[in-house]
Amino acid sequence: MPIPMPMPKSLPGKTDPVASRLGAVIANVMSVGARALGYFLWGVLRIAYRGDPRMIALFGGVIGASALFVWLIAG
Repeated sequence: MPIPMPMPKSLPGKTDPVASRLGAVIANVMSVGARALGYFLWGVLRIAYRGDPRMIALFGGVIGASALFVWLIAG
């Protein structure tokens, strides 16, 4: 029977606040990206299976508005 090893305990006050903040920013960006990807896939699949003209117009408008926003910010 193996002897269980104790779990290592984190030392209080020994965390790097910059790394914690950076990790939180990365997690938030990934969360927003996952949500955007989900909406994108939902829209593509709805267009593919239903061919709803309103969805096609909405999807095209969102893509156009996003492209315009990037163009204005980058330019």
